[in-house]
Amino acid sequence: MSRLFQTTDRSDSQTTRRAEPTAETDQQSHPLTESTLFRAGRVLFGGVLAFNALDNLRNLEGRIAYAESKNAPAPNVSVPAISGGLLLGGIGVALWRIPSAAAAAIAGFLVSITPVMHDFWNHDDPEQKQQEVIHFLKNTALLGAALAFLKIGQREDYRND
Repeated sequence: MSRLFQTTDRSDSQTTRRAEPTAETDQQSHPLTESTLFRAGRVLFGGVLAFNALDNLRNLEGRIAYAESKNAPAPNVSVPAISGGLLLGGIGVALWRIPSAAAAAIAGFLVSITPVMHDFWNHDDPEQKQQEVIHFLKNTALLGAALAFLKIGQREDYRND
């Protein structure tokens, strides 16, 4: 259903009506979350993160050893737990199921691991420091996307209640 706008022809004062789609009416008939671009974006975002989580879980011993080398807290427990959360979050965003909880799980993963695992400020070697900066910034960008998905998911949750 389109919203109608009135236009006035100043020469003869006749009022005509014409249908004009607006962002508001487009959202009512075709929500952002049903758009092709949004679906592609969430599948790419969630799918890549779920794949990374699976890779973490398949190579758990190596990931735990790496976390230990970074002095991460309780790596035997934290690595599988946060990798599992990332897996559930990635799948949830990709499939758009419980979207706000899924995006919150991804955001929690990124907030918790980024400063611990990509602590560029603790490296003197320029190459190592540069690699850590790249990973830190990549994770920061992913966090931004997760927060955007979280907000959109909250709106979806609100609309569906």
